[in-house]
Amino acid sequence: MGRRNNIAGGLTGEQLIAAATPYRRVYIEAAPGSGKTTVAAQRFGIQRFHGGDQRAVLAVSFTRSATAELRDRVLRQWGPDVLAWPHRIVTLDTVVCDLLGYLLDTGHICWPSGHRSLTVIDSWPVQLPTKWSRIEPVVALDGDQVVVQTLRRSTQANRPSRQDVAAALAEGFCTHQDARTLLEAALALEGARDAVLARLANTAGALIVDEIFDANAFDLSLVRLAVDAGLEVTVVGDPWQALYGFRGARPDLVPELVRESQFVQRPLGRSFRWRTDGQERLADKLRAGHGVILPQGKAEDMDVVLSLQWKTLWSSGPYVLPLAYGSATGQAHEAACTLLLNEVTQQKFGVDSTFRKEALIALGIDAEALERLRPSLQQLITDLAGSVGIAEIWSALNDVVGAETQRKLPKKRNHYHTARLENLRARLHAVGNRLIPGLTAHQAKGREWNHVGVLLTNSECEDLAAGLVQNREDHRTLYVALTRAKQATRRVADISSISVAIEPT
Repeated sequence: MGRRNNIAGGLTGEQLIAAATPYRRVYIEAAPGSGKTTVAAQRFGIQRFHGGDQRAVLAVSFTRSATAELRDRVLRQWGPDVLAWPHRIVTLDTVVCDLLGYLLDTGHICWPSGHRSLTVIDSWPVQLPTKWSRIEPVVALDGDQVVVQTLRRSTQANRPSRQDVAAALAEGFCTHQDARTLLEAALALEGARDAVLARLANTAGALIVDEIFDANAFDLSLVRLAVDAGLEVTVVGDPWQALYGFRGARPDLVPELVRESQFVQRPLGRSFRWRTDGQERLADKLRAGHGVILPQGKAEDMDVVLSLQWKTLWSSGPYVLPLAYGSATGQAHEAACTLLLNEVTQQKFGVDSTFRKEALIALGIDAEALERLRPSLQQLITDLAGSVGIAEIWSALNDVVGAETQRKLPKKRNHYHTARLENLRARLHAVGNRLIPGLTAHQAKGREWNHVGVLLTNSECEDLAAGLVQNREDHRTLYVALTRAKQATRRVADISSISVAIEPT
């Protein structure tokens, strides 16, 4: 990867070639900091304003944040007319819902109570009461009829009842996951796939897919549908930054799509991120699979500290404040602690805790209820920063949150509950140093800072010294963590020397 060339107001040669290439199927492989969002935005505008096709130019990504970033970049570069209807930049879930609605309109599938217009929500706990259960109601197709079935899961979670889900379906509600499940099943019905192909061909002329390596098998099948419908299709991504196997992403299937659909590859290898020779050499070595030993640094000298797990961040000492306790589980006691953490991250960094939204869902409360809770939560933070006992604070937290939620909070505290409060108290009692935000590599993807500290376990250091390989997701996660810095990446304090309470897995 070459050093940054500061070309004010313009694109590099490789960016221009990628953005303006005339081929109908293009794969843009983009290294970290190489301007992939800029190139995707440029290509959107070129396809929108040049060529005379009146059908939609459509760009999609897989998260709302990534979609919003691309939309903002397109608007800045091309102005508001670029998104005049029917041209859109949306999540792929939005496209899924549109196609499902079309199959309802055309009678290929039938919704309870005859609905043809749906209200799609993120998850059932947003809409329905739940209880801690292994029985999960699932929406499925029985022939061409939408029905509710039940599955027995191996673990418990906050789940609604089958009867409540059936009633919600009858009112025209479903979740984004339901829409995906139903569209995938519907495409196997006679005539449905041809109807979707015709719909795509008649309404859209071009499709741009950002972060293609985050796609799962069904997402990639929709990209194939767009190709088969004759759309101009551009896919953008970096195989070294594929992190979401736990969500079902299948980066291993992308090369097959590129090969079978005869995509032309346009690489973006010149990074705009690196501000020092050291960072450039680090990135080159990682990508080439060469062994690396990181220089040491202090957490307090960093802009952010990254790790592969939240648990590791909480064990890193009192000057690193992680933005989450762990992956959201939906348990009420964890959600209550997350709301308390959210008050601290807002005070210290001006940002929400990572799973704030999931905490609200788990507790069955909305943003207005959170505003009512905030004065009491802030008082609890004051108590935590003082000398009030942890047991008393835990009891008060349950009372405060329990006043707004329909969920049952645990009456008895245990080590797992109070460890969260103990860890947060350690940060609030730290003096003489500023708090440093702590994130996992997953949360840091797509972001950059000047100075980045990384917390590595002994096995991760051994992997790094031996050289990373692209086909291992844990190695790709390390790669992402180590390529967020503009100026310097340092390994910060050995976690084995820290004596702060460790958050349970």
